[in-house]
Amino acid sequence: MIKKILIWFVGLTVLVCAGFALWLYSAVNADVDERFAGTCEAVPLPGSAEDIQIDRDHGFAYLSVLDRLGVAQGNEIDPGMVMRLDLNRETLAAVPALEGGPELHPHGLSIYTDPNGNRTLFVINHPADRENGAEAIERFTETAVGSGLYRHAESFASPLITRANDMVATGPRQFYVAQDVDRTSGESLTALVYFDGSDYSVVANDIASGGGINVSQDLSTLYIAETGGKRIRVAQLEADGTIASANTIALQTSPDNIDVAADGSLWVGAHSNVVALAMHFIAGVNAPSQVLRITADGEPAVEEIYLNAGEQISAGSGGATFGNKLLIGSITARKVLVCEMDS
Repeated sequence: MIKKILIWFVGLTVLVCAGFALWLYSAVNADVDERFAGTCEAVPLPGSAEDIQIDRDHGFAYLSVLDRLGVAQGNEIDPGMVMRLDLNRETLAAVPALEGGPELHPHGLSIYTDPNGNRTLFVINHPADRENGAEAIERFTETAVGSGLYRHAESFASPLITRANDMVATGPRQFYVAQDVDRTSGESLTALVYFDGSDYSVVANDIASGGGINVSQDLSTLYIAETGGKRIRVAQLEADGTIASANTIALQTSPDNIDVAADGSLWVGAHSNVVALAMHFIAGVNAPSQVLRITADGEPAVEEIYLNAGEQISAGSGGATFGNKLLIGSITARKVLVCEMDS
């Protein structure tokens, strides 16, 4: 009898918790005022494209692809890959962009182009066992200018890099790494790490969870998405790689990856509702996807370009531009949206 009562009690508790979770999700996600002027096409992927980098000279989009939904569900997954879309084609299909190299569990990407047009692709590579393994930054070089295919050159690692989230290259072997917080530790701030080609150093230790990072086209200004602080930090780069904070751009949302468009504006993927995002991982429900355009010169101006409750693409993590095209990736959705903006 006692066993039956215990089973009944546990079952009732599960039902109550599930009901409360669904009620909470409905309450926080009911008033999404969806917005986008244009049309979108979904390109299927074997995993989610958490980060997107654009080679605007050749019209290639590079996608950091991994079955992150499988990771969140605790499943065994296949290694990830970096895939490429040729945005010049009418019919879009993602193809592998790397030749050789180590097994990948990719996260943030960055492309550096030297004055001669030679390109270097950097990839954050998480260990299969993130609790015990070491983070790595993989460096790839393009097999020929404009080929869109990259060959592995070397790997980087440092004890300073513990929770790499995104990175940006400022030279053929120089880069900054933004890190997210370890939510189990109770900490709210993380370190920004710089590699000058020889040595690693912490150039800031007060980042409110680094979700994304990018650099201006003239390599003078660093943009850091502080997801936990709901702001973009704008920092001036010094000749020795250190940074001097210039100002912050306050947001009403939690920013993620940053794309620097051809006109210098910032296109920021964002999570407009972190409760819904948490519920997305707990219960599998949709989470809103948002893309902002920010003019960072002078007085910052923030414009919401895209907002969707999550039916079109859930848990969006970034938006990258190529002409009138807007590409939207996700933490978990096994697709990338390629959208044509009306203007």
